[in-house]
Amino acid sequence: MLRELFHFFVTPCPKTYRRLGYLSGLIAIQGRYKRVADHWRTHLDNSRQLILHAAAQTPQRNKVVVIGSGLLLDVPVEMLAKQFNTVILIDIAHLISVRLLCMRHSNITLVEHDITGLAEALLSYRRGESLPRPQAGLPAVAQNADLIISCNILSQLAITPAQYLQQHFVVDGERLANWRQEIIFNHLALLTEQPGQRVLLCDVFHDYLDRNDNLLYREDMLHGIKIGDPEQQWRWSIAPEGELDASYRLQATVSGFSNWSWP
Repeated sequence: MLRELFHFFVTPCPKTYRRLGYLSGLIAIQGRYKRVADHWRTHLDNSRQLILHAAAQTPQRNKVVVIGSGLLLDVPVEMLAKQFNTVILIDIAHLISVRLLCMRHSNITLVEHDITGLAEALLSYRRGESLPRPQAGLPAVAQNADLIISCNILSQLAITPAQYLQQHFVVDGERLANWRQEIIFNHLALLTEQPGQRVLLCDVFHDYLDRNDNLLYREDMLHGIKIGDPEQQWRWSIAPEGELDASYRLQATVSGFSNWSWP
């Protein structure tokens, strides 16, 4: 608990993002990783290897942009810093451990940015209004990348905004589901607009399994949006038994594309 409080108070993060719970969520991911690192190892290794494969296929290596750089667990950032002239890491906040690592490389730039464009609009939203429209966009420094990586973030983009609305307002279920789809679609449209090579890593399903590996429930993390047949696919043990509940575990299906385009 003290470690979490330390990161919460010392991590530079705009007040808007703090109020929406983004920083708390990032700190919680760090805590879970420390508890279940062995269960995440294969997923993290696969993610890093796919990114390096994409980097090797990128003809020009001036700039690489990572959207959803997080804790850099799934990003081979030091290799990217050697292979590209400029590395831009984009996330809602960057914890102290990430900042210290990146200080070793003069060509890495950390950018705090809301990739959905929803944060400010959510805090000013009032009951009865139309739900704010996602406005996915890259900061100027991240434009015209030779390689852009959407790193295990696609399925997560709508979670915090939807939770905020549900906590503060009564929103029709169908309306909220359509809004989640719009957020995901908006991010994919942003990727499509980029001129360079596009890596897409994302969890597409979450399976809740009992102690005998019987499927209790499958959650479609992309809410019906089809992204095509992946180049690679694997399972990620997000939360073993006891992490969320003693009676079940959570396992994701992850899809990876080294150069994604609309199917």
